[in-house]
Parts: sequence; C-alpha cells; structure tokens
Amino acid sequence: MFNDIIWCFKKNIFNKYSFIYFGFFYLVSCNVSNNIYFLGNLNVNTPFYIDFYYLNTGEKVFSDSLNSNDFNISIKNLPKGIYQVVFSWKRDLLKPQDIERFTRQPELGVPKYYLSTTFWLDNEEENEYKLSFDKVYNQNELEEILFNQVTDEPTHMWVKSSGLNNKLYSQYLELIDGFRQKNQHQKDSLEQLGNYYIEHKRYDEAKIVSESLSKSWLDLVKNELIDREILFMKKNIHSDVILQIYDFQVNSKQDFERYIKVYNSFPDDIKQDLDSRLKHAIK
Repeated sequence: MFNDIIWCFKKNIFNKYSFIYFGFFYLVSCNVSNNIYFLGNLNVNTPFYIDFYYLNTGEKVFSDSLNSNDFNISIKNLPKGIYQVVFSWKRDLLKPQDIERFTRQPELGVPKYYLSTTFWLDNEEENEYKLSFDKVYNQNELEEILFNQVTDEPTHMWVKSSGLNNKLYSQYLELIDGFRQKNQHQKDSLEQLGNYYIEHKRYDEAKIVSESLSKSWLDLVKNELIDREILFMKKNIHSDVILQIYDFQVNSKQDFERYIKVYNSFPDDIKQDLDSRLKHAIK
C-alpha cells in the first residue's frame, strides 16, 4: 500500500515536470526561426517588383510586388548559398529595339528597368540582410544609368549582413568591381587612342585598337583579375563561399583551366565531391 502511494506520487511529479519540460522545449522550438529578413529602401515609384534567384540551380525562389519604398520582407526555407536579388519597375522611355521587340513579342510585356546584385545568404550565420548603396540615388539617376548602360558609373548596390561568409563574399564583389572600373577606364583611354589613329589616318593601328575594344575585358586587365581571384580564393579556401565561387567560375568561363590552382588547394574530400559531380554531369 505504502509502495503504491510512493509510485503514484513519483508518477504525478514526473508528469508535472515532463509537461513543463516539453512545454519549454516547444516554446524554444517555436522561437527558432528559419526565416530571413530582407530590408532596405529603393527610391523609385511604387509599385516595383522584387525577385530572388538561387544561383546554384538558377531557380526563382521568391517574387513579390512592393508598394512602399521602405520594405522588410520575410522569406522562409532558403538554403545557404549565393543569391541574386532583382528589382524591376516599368519604363517610360523605350529604345527603337525595345519597341520592335514588343511589337513582335507582346507576350513578354512592356520593357522594365532592372537593378540587381548577388550576395551570400545563410540564416545559420545571420537572418537579417540589408540592401545598401554607396550613395543616395534618386529615380532619375538610377534610370539614366540603367537606360544608357553607363558602365563607368556603377550603382554599387550591396546586400550585407553581419555573417562572416556574407562579408567574405562582399569582399570578393569589391575585388571584381575594382577591376571592372579599371577595365572601363583603360577602354576609355584606348578609345581616345583609336580616334587619334583614325584622325591621323593610321588605319592599321586603329584596327588593332578596335579589335581590343570589341572584347568585354581587355586582356591585360582580365589576366590580372584572374590572378587576383585565384589568390583570394586560395587564401580563403576553407570557406563555403569559395567552393561556390569556384563552381561558377569553372562552369562559366572559357579559361577555367587557370583555376586548377584553386582546385589543388581544396581538401581531398572536396576534390572528390567535385570530381564526382563532374562525372555525373558528363553522363
């Protein structure tokens, strides 16, 4: 009888504290969020549109229309990796080729302005990501740059967080942007030289200059950029960011062989995984 009373007492105590424990666990679990919060301000007329693309797959993972210049968006279940965010809004000015395209393919809709950047996202590091610019742009300034495709005055749009990998990827973008500006400045100087040759009827030399200007990147600048990229990637070889950058580089560039130095710096298990994925892609 006494033992039955003790057992019953212990059972009630267990049930009481089990309820408290599991209730606490439930509350903690509910407060652990896999959301990310994307916030910022864009000085264009509303509504404007936002799209997220996961660059590992090219898939659009989020889309919305925004009715306020200030925004704070919550998005669920995004795996870590490199994303592209694209803002778009209607264009009042159209180029002749835009009108021709719309006439032939009206189903594509009226042309828009597109403003985009890429960034590293990982909600295990940080779940708040903020859009920022190097200076305050009004709508007219943005549209002039985008409409005329002014390459020597980039908009310097970033998406930043306090996460270490996000900061590392931002450093990579700054590296690329610096060389992009250097490339444009040298092309501007080369164009002046080409005009000088034409003016003085030195057509053979003008032709050589014209051939160089037809390429997106000048050879000397491109070679220097790749060397700097490789050094940056080797220095940070153990970061998840570098593996994804490497994947994009070797899959999208004609001179991917030059990145073999980066491949050789990866740990053996990463190299095995890369080799396995390559074999699967070939099949």
